Amino acid sequence: MRVTKTKRRAARSPLDAIDLDVLWNQLITLVDEAAYAVQRTSMSKVVVEGADFGVLLYDRSGRLIASDFSIASKISTDSILASKLLEVFPPDTLVPGDVLVTNNPWWIMGHLNDIGFVAPLFAHGSLVGFAESMAHMADIGGCLSAQPRELFEEGLIVPPLKALEAGRENKTFFDMLEANVRVPKQVLSDVRALISGCRVLEAKVVEFLDQHDMENLDDLGGAILEHSQTSMRRAIAQTIPQGTYHGMSSVDSPDGPIEIHAHVRVSGGNVCVDFTGTALQRDYGINSTLVYTYVWSTFTIKCLCLPHLPNNAGTFAPITVTAPPGTLVNPSFPAPVKMKPVTGHYIPAAILDALGEVVPTRMLAESGKKSLLYLTGRNVAGEPFSDLTFVNGGMAARATKDGLHAMSFPGNTSAMPVEVLEAVTPIRVNHRRIRPDSGGIGRFRGGCGTDFEFESVSPVPLTVQAEHGKLETAPKGIRGGGAGATGATFLNGVVVPDKIPLNLCKGDVMRMLTPGSGGAYPASERDPNAVQRDIDDGVVTMAAAARDYNIVKRAKPRRRRGKVLRG
Repeated sequence: MRVTKTKRRAARSPLDAIDLDVLWNQLITLVDEAAYAVQRTSMSKVVVEGADFGVLLYDRSGRLIASDFSIASKISTDSILASKLLEVFPPDTLVPGDVLVTNNPWWIMGHLNDIGFVAPLFAHGSLVGFAESMAHMADIGGCLSAQPRELFEEGLIVPPLKALEAGRENKTFFDMLEANVRVPKQVLSDVRALISGCRVLEAKVVEFLDQHDMENLDDLGGAILEHSQTSMRRAIAQTIPQGTYHGMSSVDSPDGPIEIHAHVRVSGGNVCVDFTGTALQRDYGINSTLVYTYVWSTFTIKCLCLPHLPNNAGTFAPITVTAPPGTLVNPSFPAPVKMKPVTGHYIPAAILDALGEVVPTRMLAESGKKSLLYLTGRNVAGEPFSDLTFVNGGMAARATKDGLHAMSFPGNTSAMPVEVLEAVTPIRVNHRRIRPDSGGIGRFRGGCGTDFEFESVSPVPLTVQAEHGKLETAPKGIRGGGAGATGATFLNGVVVPDKIPLNLCKGDVMRMLTPGSGGAYPASERDPNAVQRDIDDGVVTMAAAARDYNIVKRAKPRRRRGKVLRG
């Protein structure tokens, strides 16, 4: 009888620190390798270039033990999707080659465009864990805008089912997808890429278990989760004083600005974020399901307390999130949710506002949020296409540093390179550059947004839709810092409404100005040399420098015969 290392480790449990660290990092590497497989095989540029996807690894109990390098919202779902699917399909009913699927917004990432797959992992005939892969589909059918009043209008709803059964594709599932989306070739390719990610992870996990003579991931996963939970509780207790704190942020809507209220209760290394008092859900698609609200709540607390700790169920165990049903951050089915980032991305701002006085050195002003640009039509070859690109706003000033320009906070998605965008869509980019003076003034300046202009070169109408945040309410500064600039969209020089599909004819020009971000501390405290650098870098104009900082640009030194002459 073989004596496995798992059994030997159980006898000398717990794992020593070095063994745990080595094995833990190896697991994370395996998940990263599976994620790269998804990225390399996807056809959608939102996956390939934007990295709007995720790969996760669970033990046999459905506890998250390792996640990949992709965006925060895709790796902070804990085990919500896996646990829900395993309630419908109990583990003892699954066989090698099965792959489960759904896009239920109350189970995964908050809207129908995000589709998730969960696959049981088998090694030598025994269940050893689960893999999950998920990604944003550029098209899932339905209406393109935020106008639908119900979820049913927003696209195809995929109930919990098997995408693969014992390794064979479920023809009904794939036929259903093909019949309901505008670009079936792209969507089906992305679906198969996600499934391949699960299959790659299974092969890597089997190799890992054989290498270390383990029967499954349970013992190692338990050690990882125990260490993570202990570390997180300690960090919370050391970072945030016990007490209850209230904060608020606002979200633009057709009804005007609406409020998100966050009550943060800290006690004994635990945090509860309660959104009581938040506005009621809306009948247009800016609602954030509780799973999406949970994502950004846990992300914020983790970044404040222990940002470098890898994401797993232990990391999130000390954090609970509650919100009254029927509210903007916990809408009831079948509320429309297509544009959930409009709300979800300002959940961190409400939490940070609550904790600003008690954790002042780790604060962040309000950021400008990334903007989305959806493009649908026919490419130069006459084939249908549907894709999106991210046009990033400014990331806010920190308590000790300037903000960052053209960054996706908190989404952490990448903007598609101009060359790629022009190659896959019938547009010509006139410019994409930093938007000067859009960052809030202060001792630490807010990051600037983006000025993005493009022209349609399509011989047939091109449907475009811009999705901003902060068009009406400016991103707030902190501790006397100025607000960032609001965003706007123009068509042929005229302001156009947000979140509404527009048809562009050949030669039409659209310009997107994404929001800037808030600054920190009074502008009178800013180092004049820092202002001068901003002028030289083109992120602050001379007029703004004179108005906001009382700075006039110095003449640059002229060189003659090796000497510096000052004019």
